[in-house]
Amino acid sequence: MREHTIGPLLRELRQLAGRSQQEQADELNVITGRSTDRHQVSDWERGVIPGPYWQQHMAASFGVPVELLRKACTAARQERRLMKLSLSGDVTEDPVKRRSVLGAIAVAAGAASEPWGRLAFALGGGSVDATTVRQLTAATASLYTDEEHTPARVLAARITAHLDAVTALIPHAGRHRADLVVTAGETAALAGWAAWDRGDTDVAGHYYRTVRDAAHEVGHPAVEALALAYASYGAAPAKASAMLVAAQEKVTGPGYATAYAWTAAREAEERAKLGAEAEAVRALDRARTAYQYARPEAEQAWVAFCRPSRLDSMAVSTYTKLGHREAVAQAHASLRHLDSGNPKINVAVLTDAAMAFLGTSDDERGFDAARRALETTDVCGYAGVTMVNARLRDVAGALPDSAAARSLREDIRAALA
Repeated sequence: MREHTIGPLLRELRQLAGRSQQEQADELNVITGRSTDRHQVSDWERGVIPGPYWQQHMAASFGVPVELLRKACTAARQERRLMKLSLSGDVTEDPVKRRSVLGAIAVAAGAASEPWGRLAFALGGGSVDATTVRQLTAATASLYTDEEHTPARVLAARITAHLDAVTALIPHAGRHRADLVVTAGETAALAGWAAWDRGDTDVAGHYYRTVRDAAHEVGHPAVEALALAYASYGAAPAKASAMLVAAQEKVTGPGYATAYAWTAAREAEERAKLGAEAEAVRALDRARTAYQYARPEAEQAWVAFCRPSRLDSMAVSTYTKLGHREAVAQAHASLRHLDSGNPKINVAVLTDAAMAFLGTSDDERGFDAARRALETTDVCGYAGVTMVNARLRDVAGALPDSAAARSLREDIRAALA
């Protein structure tokens, strides 16, 4: 997918759904009760911008938030405006003002990763100002928000394009260099996470090492904590625990309560894998204490996912691994906090709850949570995502030996095949 404009995005989503253009038209006809055909689908994929009505129903047909399509339509309009201005020269007779407008639109459109976008930015003077940094930082935050409900294979090209854009501007950043390096580091961390989610562990490792280099260069330890936390998912429990302790040391102080809570709760999960109950419970207590002061929506973009349901889910995961009596109570709490706008987090919450219920032989609730996790995975296209696959395999392995369990186990295996 070549950037996040609407045509390439719709083509990518259709292909991920395994549909032909005619099949996509048929799907829309069923949802809307209206008549469209493959030619209209082809027009949209070639860049014709659908109106709000079709955006809403296409999002439903692919199981993605409509906001994802709205952003892609906006990017397409910005791209067209940039191309028109670059070719027409009608924007203004003032060459200085015209260069400034071209450069600003190139950044706003996320087009600096394209050759013509880089040229437009260069014509804009080639320097980076505070507005440009704010735009790029906001774009990074948007990617983190989208990661919560967009499969990594769909989002990966957008992340890479944005990282290319930010990286290309660092040599021109001047006094804004440190801010831009931080933005690049946060984007690279997300690129590493997306690579790991696709199973590209080597690529993920390269990204995380680069993020740590960026953090050291500008003296920004929180970005290094982000890389350590992400990398911990692919490490052995003892090493992961040490990484997460180091991460917590880098996010102390005001403004980092959510980051500290996340890394402490992650440490609890890893300590539980080792059977170290006292250390796991202490880490979980630290996470809960920190979360009392957390404002995930107002702190770093990369901790916005850490809402109450996710923290509860990590507690469930910890207690379940320990065989702790609190596992079931925490499972009920996490299910009460499910967020319909964040299906990927919901899969984590549901699988953790399923493991807790199955661990106490509450098969009915365990089956229900597992089935809901599987349905969410299927509808939202998360099969093949490393984290989702691992969790569903754990659930399949925990199912008892009964006819109902065998049927559910086969459904899980078929979805992940």
